Amino acid sequence: MTAVSADFNNDRWPDIYVAGDSTPSQLFMNERNGTFAEEGLLRGAALSENGVEQAGMGVALGDYDRDGHLDLFKTHFVDDTNVLYRNDGTGNFEDVTLAAGFGVETRYVGWGAALVDLDHDGPPDILYVTGNVYPEVERTLPAYPFRTPRVVFRNLGNGRFEELLDEAGPGIAAAHSSRGAAFGDIDNDGDVDAVIVNLNDMPSLLRNDLNSPRHWLTVKLEGRRGPAAPIGARVTVLARGIREVKETLSQSSFYAADDQRLHFGLGTASSADVEVRWLGGRMEALKAVAADQFVVIKEGRGIIARFGPGWVPKRD
Repeated sequence: MTAVSADFNNDRWPDIYVAGDSTPSQLFMNERNGTFAEEGLLRGAALSENGVEQAGMGVALGDYDRDGHLDLFKTHFVDDTNVLYRNDGTGNFEDVTLAAGFGVETRYVGWGAALVDLDHDGPPDILYVTGNVYPEVERTLPAYPFRTPRVVFRNLGNGRFEELLDEAGPGIAAAHSSRGAAFGDIDNDGDVDAVIVNLNDMPSLLRNDLNSPRHWLTVKLEGRRGPAAPIGARVTVLARGIREVKETLSQSSFYAADDQRLHFGLGTASSADVEVRWLGGRMEALKAVAADQFVVIKEGRGIIARFGPGWVPKRD
């Protein structure tokens, strides 16, 4: 259903994770010689904690525990838990689904998902969209409706998440049969919004109107050859002694591509150190970058542009 490419074992070579639908998911590790080795089962990212195949739908990548490693969140079918795999930094994963608190929600078929800080307190939260596959099922089995709500889990910063219900707002509670979801700051106000594709229905735009004194930083990378974000480049942000890592991805969620600007919630920190690992391994460090702005970093040149919230891009 979904494939994502990122560096899971921190060797500076991109690997590939494939969500399997009722089959073991696959993790192709880059052998650094033009070939890949499938090691999903060996590395703990193929099955559930109980060794069961799951109906992998959408995949979100993010550093949920802010230890500098990319973790995996994968959505599944109704009557099953979605899974959270914790990466130990070597590309080996531990199923922490129940320990993190996701066992409380098994009512929906999950699809597109994101690991992103929605409230700027620092730890990335999880938002995923849901919807049953077959509309006729509801007529026979009312407990399995075709249209179901979106789901938000707030990251508590201690390895656990809590599900938000009414407090997440009417856009989350609205019932649709959703599939793809793309995440990004559509109005350039500093927080992350979502565009959702609904089956046989109009798409939805969920605008995050966050009113918070907490801080944030959004980073856009430009390679040497032009303004396009270099896929696979990595940004690490260090604020108040806590680091978080993100990579520019070509695809994630479910049949979707997110905003390639990388968004970081900073909590109470008014600045952050930013480290960029460019393709090919070149490192670039920027100290004490002020919070609450968009910065454009070009390879070899550092920050070439800064924008405050509410900026409007110029039309060509």
